[in-house]
Amino acid sequence: MFDHINISGFRGIKETQIDGLKQVNLFFGKNNCGKSSLLDAIFLISGLSNPKLPFNINILRDYRRLGKSDINLDFYNLDTNVPITITANNDESRKLKIRLLEVSDQEVDLLGSGNNVSSSQSDSKYGLVLDYNIDGVTHRSSIVFTSSGDNEIKQEVRLDKEYEEKLNCRYLNSKFDFYASISGLVNILKNKDEHFLIDSLRFIEPRLVDFVLSENEVLVDIGLDQRIPINMMGDGARKMLAILTSIYECENGIVLLDEISNGFHYSVMKDMWLAIFKSAIKNNVQVFATTHDKDSIKGMRDAALSLNGHGADLVASYKLQKKQDGILNAYHYSLDSLDFSINQEIEVR
Repeated sequence: MFDHINISGFRGIKETQIDGLKQVNLFFGKNNCGKSSLLDAIFLISGLSNPKLPFNINILRDYRRLGKSDINLDFYNLDTNVPITITANNDESRKLKIRLLEVSDQEVDLLGSGNNVSSSQSDSKYGLVLDYNIDGVTHRSSIVFTSSGDNEIKQEVRLDKEYEEKLNCRYLNSKFDFYASISGLVNILKNKDEHFLIDSLRFIEPRLVDFVLSENEVLVDIGLDQRIPINMMGDGARKMLAILTSIYECENGIVLLDEISNGFHYSVMKDMWLAIFKSAIKNNVQVFATTHDKDSIKGMRDAALSLNGHGADLVASYKLQKKQDGILNAYHYSLDSLDFSINQEIEVR
C-alpha cells in the first residue's frame, strides 16, 4: 500500500507531497481544489506502464478528443516543456515521468523546378513518452498519434515487454457506470461470496434477502411477490454495489472513489463507511476517496471511532487547499483532530 505520493506538473497541480497514507484515505476540500486530479495521478502511478491511461482518464470525464492541444491540457499551465512527474512508495519504489513527443514528417519534393528542392509538411506525429522506474529499474512505453490532413488520427502503442504490471487499480468517478460492475458480480456469485454484499446493502434496504443476475440485470428480493430491479432501490444501492464489487475484484490492489457521497442520504454515511472499511480489510485493498460533503466527513469520523481504537491505524484524512502559485497543500487530520474540529464546528472542508 502506498504510504506517500509526490506529484509535480500535472494539470492544475504544480507540486504536492502527501505523507502518512493509510489503508482508507479521504481527501476533502472546495470544488476545483485538485481532488479529482489527485485521484487521476494515483491512477497513473498505479498503472505507470500503460500509455493509454492519461486518455482513459479524460474519457471518464466525457472528454474524448485526441489532438495535440488536448494532450497539452494534462501539463501544468499547458507547459509541455516541464514533464509530469509522479512518485509513490509501497512495497516497491515507483517513479513515473511523462513527457510530450512531437515529430513532423517532411515530404521532400524531388520534382521541383530547376535545381530547387522543396519540402512540405505532411503527417503530424505527436504523443506521450512514459519513462518509469521500479526499484531502480527503468522502462519506457509510448503512444504516438499520427494526424493526417483528412482529420483521421491513428495511434501506435509501444510497451516494454520486460515489465508486467501486477498492481490492480479500479477507478469509480462521480459518473460511475453501474453496468460496468456487473461482470464482477458474476465472480462473486460463482464463488458464493454474495453474502457480504447482502449484509452491506441492508443498511440501505433492511428487507433485502438476496439478489440474482438475470439478462445483465440485478434483481433483488426484498420480500415482495417477485424480485425487483436494483434500480428501484435508488442510486445509493447501485453505487454501494459498484463500490463493493470493485473492492472485491481489486484484491491486494487500489480502489479510487471520486465524490463518494453522491447518491447517499446523509443518514447512512456511517454505515457506508463501515461497509467500505470491512470490505477493504477483507480484500486487502487500499481506498482513496474524495468528497466536498461535510456529512461524508462526519460519517467517516463516526465509523472510524466505532472501531474500538483501531480506526486511527486504518484511516487518514486530508484537507486540500491549492495556492495561487499552483502548490497543493494537503493538511493531514488525525482521527482525534478531525473529531475535535467537527465537534467544535470548525470548518474542515
